[in-house]
Order: sequence, then C-alpha cells, then structure tokens
Amino acid sequence: MENLFGEPSDQQFFGIFKYLEKLRPVQLERLNMLVQTRPILLKGEFYIRATSQNGIDFVFPDPTLFSEHQVIAWSRILDSKEVLCAVNLDEYDLAVRYATIDNTLHVVNSRMHCLFASELSPAELNVEERNGKAIRLTIPPRALVIYG
Repeated sequence: MENLFGEPSDQQFFGIFKYLEKLRPVQLERLNMLVQTRPILLKGEFYIRATSQNGIDFVFPDPTLFSEHQVIAWSRILDSKEVLCAVNLDEYDLAVRYATIDNTLHVVNSRMHCLFASELSPAELNVEERNGKAIRLTIPPRALVIYG
C-alpha cells in the first residue's frame, strides 16, 4: 500500500522512517492532518527527485552513498499539481540543496509554499531554471519539509 513516503520498498531503500522518529506528537498530528486534507500526498504519482549542492550537478539518491546524499527528495503529482517532500538525513548539519521539480507544472519565478516543516524552514521558495526546474531547500538536521 502506498503512503506519503512511497511504496514499502522505497521506504526500506532509503530508510526514511528512522529519520522521522524524532518528530514530536504535535508535529505528527500536524503531518497527519495535512495528509488527511491533501489527497495528493497519498494518491499522487511518486517520483524520487534529483538533488544538487551547487544547482548544476544533480544526482539521484543512492543508498550506498548516503554521505553524498544528505537530502532525499520526492514528489507526489496529482491532477497537474505537485507537492515536494524532502528529509535531511544528517543528524547535526543544516542542508541546503536544490531539488528538481516537474518542468511542465511550474513557471520560473513562481513560488512553492511550505505546507509542513518539522523544524523552522522558509515559508516559500522560488522556482528556478536548473535541471529543468528546481527549488532551493534549506532543511534543518533530521527535519522533514513539504512544499506545494
């Protein structure tokens, strides 16, 4: 059964759940409410997204190279709308990464708004022309962010 984090094999592949253990009950409640009110998070098509530190060299995550993939990003797309989710796997350091988004659904200089952040994160992000289209994420250690 699919959920916010993709198929069960995706969850095992990236080990996402272990990085979300530190979510406080109030955060889990907010996340649950968001998932209940936004069908895209459960029913949307699941896409792993390439990320980049410099906005030029984009790579897809590889579980054997987690040191190089501090951020795992994925999208859900439904009815021509996209929600981007990302988790910072680092326990101590803030992550700043570009994450690819769907090229046809977004216009350069439009914005994606923060729908959920487990820690303080930017309220909105500009869509830039990088690797097609991308947004620049700033994610605290072991934090989950969702933009739409």
